[in-house]
Amino acid sequence: MPHPDGAPRLHVRLRRLTILLLGAALLAGAAPAHADAARALSLGFFDSVFSADAPERGPWLGRAVDTGADFVRIDIGWAAPDTPARPPGFDARDPAATAYDFARADAAIVDATARGLRVLASFSGAPRWAEGAGRPADATKGSWRPDPQAIEEYGAALGRRYSGSFPDPARPGRTLPRVAAFQVWNEPNLDTYLSPQWSRGRTFAPTHYRLMLSAFYRGVKGTSPSALVVSAGTAPFGDPGANGHRIMPARFVRELLCLRRARGKLVGSACPAPARFDVLSHHPYSVGVPRRRALNADDVSVQDLGKLTRILRAAERSGGALPRRLHPLWVTEISYDSSPPDPRGVPAALHARYLEESLYLLWRQGVATVTWFQIRDQLPVPSYAATSQSGVYLADGRAKPAQRAFRFPFVAERVDRRTLRVWGRTPIAGSVRIERHAAGGWRLVRTVQAKTHGTFLLRLRARGTASLRGRVGAETSLTWRAVAR
Repeated sequence: MPHPDGAPRLHVRLRRLTILLLGAALLAGAAPAHADAARALSLGFFDSVFSADAPERGPWLGRAVDTGADFVRIDIGWAAPDTPARPPGFDARDPAATAYDFARADAAIVDATARGLRVLASFSGAPRWAEGAGRPADATKGSWRPDPQAIEEYGAALGRRYSGSFPDPARPGRTLPRVAAFQVWNEPNLDTYLSPQWSRGRTFAPTHYRLMLSAFYRGVKGTSPSALVVSAGTAPFGDPGANGHRIMPARFVRELLCLRRARGKLVGSACPAPARFDVLSHHPYSVGVPRRRALNADDVSVQDLGKLTRILRAAERSGGALPRRLHPLWVTEISYDSSPPDPRGVPAALHARYLEESLYLLWRQGVATVTWFQIRDQLPVPSYAATSQSGVYLADGRAKPAQRAFRFPFVAERVDRRTLRVWGRTPIAGSVRIERHAAGGWRLVRTVQAKTHGTFLLRLRARGTASLRGRVGAETSLTWRAVAR
């Protein structure tokens, strides 16, 4: 998903893709250093509150801006999952068709755009008439063999409605805002969202999702050629063996992009209709600390993004990822639950550290866009286990330490016994002071220039355990304690 005041835009210009993907070299940092060469990182939130009624939605969109977000991911839905039949005379490509109800989505997108936020519009779940025949009783409504043709038609309607030139029904004489990117489906390697995952002992979901993704691409590009089409974020973990409820994400993406392993290498396989998309997405949740790798070879946590990058680059070479150009990798959902309020969550201070360390590790691996789930905690109804307490604000609006970590993430990573690598993303433009705590208080050790929401990366000489922080204007990051080796 993004980006006011000089922050990088969600609709990434193609001529800059190589820079965003390959990245700049690490800055060794002669003082005063300059951060403009560091790769950008766009940050956003995904939360159902952004689709709520205006009195509830507005304040939380405002908090998203205050917390340093560049964009929001908004779930705009499709038709109701239990709609029994395609309405008579329904032109699914017509964004003004009465069978569609875009009123809530329109209002949310207008409200977000008015606050300077870019929008990633996503949807998942097919109406009954757009599912395959014979949905079993245990399959989730809206998940069963969604019709690619119907998805193409819906993509055409979305692209036209949010092209920036479609009349706004609620504001005569004005147009609806342009949506920079659309995401089709959610976690298609889970049968909760796409079923079946397997058919007759073979994987089904990757091939079927390829048809869905390419169809949606055709629909959107036919009416809004400059909008980005983002693949559904894959869930981080799958089941071993065949006939499970989840396919491991690396395997899912290999098969989606028509690749197979042969003698330890990734090679192209027969693929009559390769996947078409602009951005590949993943949801790299971790069990425990952000640096802990997934146990299974085809699962993908925060530290494992290289597994997907290698697959993506191989597919670009083989023709399994179209158009034939570099495709960015985005993270459209990631989070940890905190305590308070969840008694089983990560302690609040550690929750903030996990947040900023995750952002840094993803950035180091070439990710240019990250969406945090959520901005506020859900109420524990019916229980903490059934809800998410992953926000940077408590449900009552009080900020957690994670709010400051999101607004001004700052990480100091030890390279060796004498050297630290220091990274951050600034809330405002200016001269960033890197300070180290000493016996007499905080001492300036380096300055670096950065734009609003700009990143910086530099190296410092620092033996032993070091406590550091960043300051710019009146803004101060959380303190990062880097231990001695």
